[in-house]
Amino acid sequence: MAVGLKKPNLRRDIQGLRALAVLAVIADHLFHWPTGGFVGVDVFFVISGFLITGLLLREHEKTGTISFRSFYERRIKRIMPAALLVLVVTMAASYFLIGRGRIMDTLWDSVWALFFAANWRFAAQGTDYFQEGLPPSPVQHFWSLAVEEQFYVVWPWLMLGILALGVRRFGWGPGQRRAAVAVAIAIITVLSFAWAMYETLENPTVAYFSTASRAWELGIGALIAVVQRGLHFRHAAVRTSLGWVGFLGILYSLFVVPASAGFPAPWALLPVLATALVIVAGVGGDQARLWPLTNRGSAYVGEISYSLYLWHFPVLVLLVAVLPTDNVLYYLAALILTAACASASYHWLEKPARKAQWFPAKNRPLPTDSRLGWQYVGLGALTLAAVVAVGAALTPVKCARQVSETVSSLFFGYAARGS
Repeated sequence: MAVGLKKPNLRRDIQGLRALAVLAVIADHLFHWPTGGFVGVDVFFVISGFLITGLLLREHEKTGTISFRSFYERRIKRIMPAALLVLVVTMAASYFLIGRGRIMDTLWDSVWALFFAANWRFAAQGTDYFQEGLPPSPVQHFWSLAVEEQFYVVWPWLMLGILALGVRRFGWGPGQRRAAVAVAIAIITVLSFAWAMYETLENPTVAYFSTASRAWELGIGALIAVVQRGLHFRHAAVRTSLGWVGFLGILYSLFVVPASAGFPAPWALLPVLATALVIVAGVGGDQARLWPLTNRGSAYVGEISYSLYLWHFPVLVLLVAVLPTDNVLYYLAALILTAACASASYHWLEKPARKAQWFPAKNRPLPTDSRLGWQYVGLGALTLAAVVAVGAALTPVKCARQVSETVSSLFFGYAARGS
């Protein structure tokens, strides 16, 4: 879910981590196995902290500053197009499938999700993410995006403040500046983890969704990015061993981390530190022998992991209105719909959006190329087509079921009265 590195610097092991994380989350939500699959979100947090902090540091060392305009433009282009499409389609499908009684709740959930505040809404509602038997909001999974974006409202500004102060007031060199940033993120990480320990005991539901209780996970990744120059292991065998230990640690966490007391702290330490180990192991060079994470299949799933994450939960929640969860067709339909929607939105929307010139440079006139207008027309058409397709595909099934139930109730009611 984090902004990736440019292609020349793309780390295949990190793409594999993304794939592992999103598949674990989907498996947990769909099959309820492995029971700790929800820790895939924690893996994403560490990756995000590492990639974004490294990106900001490299920019500062190259230019002497951090362009917040460019940073937030990249975030918007990376996050918003696919997220907005999913929210619109989910609202349209919800109208047909879950009834008017819940549509307003879903609408407000979507509004909070759009402005990256869903975590606080669900925390305030006392939503239990692991509660079975109650239909969750189809956009409940947007809480993790909210945590990330809230973290990145604060962290880049704090980084720039520390770096600017060090350069202008004390004349720090690159090493001293990195050390100061490392100290700052270490303090934030320790304080956040301490708060997570307290809040997990006092109010575990709020702790699950709270940015304050989750910041330490992004902080671990950020800390690796800051000190990674001192983490190079020359011997490939050492790096390979560390990578495998981390990978196996993540797998182990999927089966032992409980969806109950002790999460997110201290239990999230296991997947977080295991993920950190994989990232550290790959700092010194390519992890060619860590094949579960570096094969082509993992690379592709990692590439579309953001779209997979966005689409899977609305599909799983809303499909229940059409197919019973004890039917094999439900699982097949859920997997096919999720994969199809994710692949389509990645190739036709998410990927083109990253390359599009949405924001004209300062003092540069707005583009007049007519093709720009057609890009927006195309985006609108894709959204409309998705809404119509979902409604057309699902409404007949829903209506047929309602008619069947009505006829059955009338028939059996009449038979009962006749007897």
